[in-house]
Amino acid sequence: MKPRIPIEVVVGVLGGVSCLVTISGLGLPVWALFIGWAWYFALGAVPSAFKQIVPAVFPGALLAAACIWLMDVFDGLGFTGMPNMIVFVALTVFLLMCSLRIPIFSASLPAFNAYSSMFALYAIGSFPDLPCGPILSCCLWAVIGNLLGPVFGWLSIVLQFPKKEE
Repeated sequence: MKPRIPIEVVVGVLGGVSCLVTISGLGLPVWALFIGWAWYFALGAVPSAFKQIVPAVFPGALLAAACIWLMDVFDGLGFTGMPNMIVFVALTVFLLMCSLRIPIFSASLPAFNAYSSMFALYAIGSFPDLPCGPILSCCLWAVIGNLLGPVFGWLSIVLQFPKKEE
């Protein structure tokens, strides 16, 4: 297949359009979208990449949310600071590594990036205050941001309007 529109043009335009997710009232993290976009290309830039990406995002983001929750709970019990972080990051990363043994969750790149995206977004605090509480609100926003990325990756290919080479 030969592109009718160069990928540099398509990705440049889509990159600009992706900034719309940050508009007031939506406020999704565009950087999380870009991370997810890279997964699509790292996993072959083919639609089947979605089968690897989507399931793997959830254990990563949910285990990071569990880590933040555990750190908060134990901080309130007097287990604070760096020891608190070391213990609960070690525990949840261990569980994340175990989840990678399950075939449907085996894509380590999206799993670990979802874990780190959750932490980054929580640290920044740029997510809505939904009724489910700040940790789950953040988790939801990180997952949505990450999962929009592969859609933009797919669009990067489709919007080149490829034609069959003769």
